[in-house]
Order: sequence, then C-alpha cells, then structure tokens
Amino acid sequence: MLSPQLSRAIHRFWFPTAMAFFLNGLAFGGWAAQVPRASERLQMDEGTLGLILLGMGIGAVAAMAFSGLMIARFGAGLLIRLSLVVFLASYIVLSTAPTLALFAAAVLLFGAAGGLMDVAINAYASDVEAHMGWRVMASFHGMWSVGGLVGAAATSYLLGVSSDLTQSLALSAVVVVLFLTCQHNLIELRHHVHEKSSQRLVINRLTLIIALLAALAFSAEGAVRDWSALFLARDHEASNDRAAWGYAAFCATMAACRLSGDWMRGRFGERNVVVISGMIAIVGFILSIGFSDFTLAVAGFAMVGLGLSNIVPILISAAGRDAAPGPSIAFVVSAGYAGFLASPPILGFIASQTSLSVMFAVVAASCAVIAAGWLLAERAMAASPAHESGTP
Repeated sequence: MLSPQLSRAIHRFWFPTAMAFFLNGLAFGGWAAQVPRASERLQMDEGTLGLILLGMGIGAVAAMAFSGLMIARFGAGLLIRLSLVVFLASYIVLSTAPTLALFAAAVLLFGAAGGLMDVAINAYASDVEAHMGWRVMASFHGMWSVGGLVGAAATSYLLGVSSDLTQSLALSAVVVVLFLTCQHNLIELRHHVHEKSSQRLVINRLTLIIALLAALAFSAEGAVRDWSALFLARDHEASNDRAAWGYAAFCATMAACRLSGDWMRGRFGERNVVVISGMIAIVGFILSIGFSDFTLAVAGFAMVGLGLSNIVPILISAAGRDAAPGPSIAFVVSAGYAGFLASPPILGFIASQTSLSVMFAVVAASCAVIAAGWLLAERAMAASPAHESGTP
C-alpha cells in the first residue's frame, strides 16, 4: 500500500515525466518499423539510407546546440510540448513522402524535434530525480523503451492492414490524446537542474569521457533502431511486418531491464552494471549476425537490448551530478546525438561495401569500448570534488 505522499509524488512528478519518455519512444518505434517500407518505396540502398539518416543526426545536433540555453530560459516543460508538435508533424510527412527530397527534409525535421524533446525530457527527469530524492532515471528510460516496443509493434500491424497515411495519422492521434491527459502536470520544479543551468559548463576530463561514451551508446542503440529491420528483411527475407520484430524484441528487453535499472544500480553498483551490460550487448550482436536463423537473430537483438538498457541512463545520471547539471546533461545528450550523426553514413558505407552483418560487428566492438571507458570515467569521478558519486 502506497503512502499518500508517495502516491502524490508519483502522480505529480513521475507519471507525466514517464509518459513524455513513453511518447518519444513511441514515435521512434514507429520510425524503426517504417524504414524497410520507406527504403522500398523510394528505392534506397544502404549507402543512400545512411546519408538520409545523417540528416536526422544533423537536425538533432543543430537543435540540441541551443537546448541548454532554451531550457534555462523557457523551461523543459514548454520545450517538451513544442517539440512534440513538430515531431509528430514531421513523422506524418516522412511516413508518406513520395520523393526522396521531401523524405530527407522530413527526416531532418524529425531528428531536430526528436533531439530537442530528448534533451528536454532528460533535463526534466534529472530535475524530478533530484526533487523526489529517489533513483528514477532508469525507470523513465524504461518507459521510453516500452514506447519503442509499442510503436514498432503497432506500426508493423498497421502497415499490414492499412495505408502509410492511415498508420501515421493513427499513431499521431494516440500520442496527442495520451499527452493531453498528463501534460498539465509538467510543471517547472526549478529544484536542481534549473537553479544551476545558468552556470558555465566546464568540459573537464570526466565530462568528456561521459560524452564520448554517450556517443558510442547512442550510436549502438541507433544502429538497432535504424538497421535491424532492414537486416532481417534482406538477410533473413522477412516480410515488412516481421522485419520489425528485432527492434520490438530489443525494446521489450530494454524496457524490462530499465524498469529495474534503478534497483540494479543501488544493488550492484554502476561499475558492474555498465561493464557487464557491455559484454551482454556484444554477445547479443554475435548471436544476431552469427547464424542464419531468423529466431536466433531476433533473440540476439533482444539480448542487445538487455545489454544496452542501463548504460545511457547511468551516463545521464552521472552528468546530472555535475556542478552545472543542466548544461552537462545537454552536452552529454548532444554528444550522444553527435555519435548518432556520425554513425549512419559510416555504418551505411561499411554495410554497402561489405554487409549488414559486418556493420553490426563494428557496433559490437564499440560496446567493448564503452565498458572499458566507464572504468576511466569512474577514476575521473573519484578525482573530481565537484562531482557527486552515484556508486554505493
């Protein structure tokens, strides 16, 4: 039985924040299921698709460059509302664009709005975590993964029984209705992040390491989101609706593990969680690309989701413990999207010159770098008096 105080905190602070994460993930899940259809409709090869995805990263990084200042001036709640409107509008266009130019423009805008919303919800989540005094960041990211799972599954089903326009309008309508039920609770707490967001960010060794790890982690997650459906469709000859099963499985395990991630951080410590998670992700990629069986490939992507699940939340929480948490979070998340910006053309080139399997092997190697890099980050934390340790 929850106490009245806890019930109020969940209703006023946790639920609206979790719903914002869920809806952001829902739209990105819809995008993941759209990739094979769009590639087929516009006759794109891996190299062309990689360049188009570069536009998504450019839009995200361009918007996020100003996100820290915008959060300080207007508040995260307002940015969440405004970015969601543009996010959905661009999703409808990219789902139905008949030309490559229009599709590229929509992807650019989709990336910008999604990136701005991502920074805003993470900054707000850090504020909520400080206000409530509990570890809740991983649960928020778990809700993002639940949204990705629902979005990918729902879009896959709708693409099999309706037109692209009907699917995109239906998904957007669901997002709007759900957001209207909770958006009034996105109040400005100004407890932790916003009080210090005007402070100047100092890019020290620790901040740089966390940012670089975020770039690799975002790239790994983005690789599964953007390429898993195409990999299953081409290498395993899966239909468009079944091709999204890999990303759906990835989101399912990621959501399950993230919802228990805050407990895992407290029980096992951040070092063990990050290092072991990186190893699990590597094994998952090997399982996906090492066998010709569709079921094993899907199971491998599920294992990757298990491995990557709590790495990004821990990195963002570490940034939120900096002396200037608002700018630090914006910088780390922006670095993550910078990794997402750089990886699509690189991964697309690798895939076009070799295969999608080789491309995923490169992503697996980056997970080993993340595990090793976190050990350096912990050493830098121990030497930084301005940084509060989150490891028991």
